[in-house]
Amino acid sequence: MKLNALRCSLAVGAMALALGLSACSADNEASPSDAASDGGTAATTTASTTPANAQKVKVSLVEMAINTTPSSAKAGNVAFDISNDGAVTHEMVVVKTKTKAADLPTDSAGKASETGSVGETEVEPGASDVLDLKLAKGHYALICNLPGHYAAGMYSDFTVK
Repeated sequence: MKLNALRCSLAVGAMALALGLSACSADNEASPSDAASDGGTAATTTASTTPANAQKVKVSLVEMAINTTPSSAKAGNVAFDISNDGAVTHEMVVVKTKTKAADLPTDSAGKASETGSVGETEVEPGASDVLDLKLAKGHYALICNLPGHYAAGMYSDFTVK
C-alpha cells in the first residue's frame, strides 16, 4: 500500500514539474517588443495579431530590392505588410543600427551582420506575411540576408521618429 501511494505521489510530482517547466519556458520567450527594448538580441518570424493602433508599412520584396511605403514611421507598433513579388524566396530582417543599410559589415561570404536584429521573416515567391514589431526611435536597416541577396543590393533604410 505504501509503495502504491509513493508511486502515485511521484507521478503527480513529475506531472507538476513538467507543467511548471513548460510554463517557465513559455514565459522566457522573447517577444518583438522585448527585442526592441533589450538592444535587439531577439528575433521573431511573425506575431499572431496586429495591434489595432499599429502603423502599416507596405513592403515589396523583389530581385534584388526592398521597397517600403512609407519609408518611416512613428515609434510604437509597426505592422510590416510584406509581399514577395519576386520569383525566388526572400527574407526581411529588421536591424536597429546607426549604420546605413548599404554599409553594414559583412563576412567573407557577403552576409551582412544582423547585430541589432529585432525581427525577421522569410517569404516564398508570390506569398505574403505580416511582421508586427514594437519599434523605438532610430534608424533601421531592412535587409534580405539570404546567400548573395544583400551583396546584390537587397536592403533599404527605414526611420522611426
